[in-house]
Amino acid sequence: MHIVTFISANHAIKGEKVLLEAGINVAIMPLPQEIRAGCGICIRVKDGEEAHAITILVENKITEVELYIKQEFQWVKKNL
Repeated sequence: MHIVTFISANHAIKGEKVLLEAGINVAIMPLPQEIRAGCGICIRVKDGEEAHAITILVENKITEVELYIKQEFQWVKKNL
């Protein structure tokens, strides 16, 4: 599972909207406690769809995002 963090709740909600419109199955969720980034909410993205999701966000001018993956018992930030 991957999550995308945003600088504001407005960006997260807009991000969810554009990703759903693009046919990517996502869900808004609270930001995991281990991550100290963003606005307190994030979007969960299925494995294998994260690169497409980031592309869609950038095309829609939602650029200040971070991508994390759950590895074993911790969240690891991925380079974009």
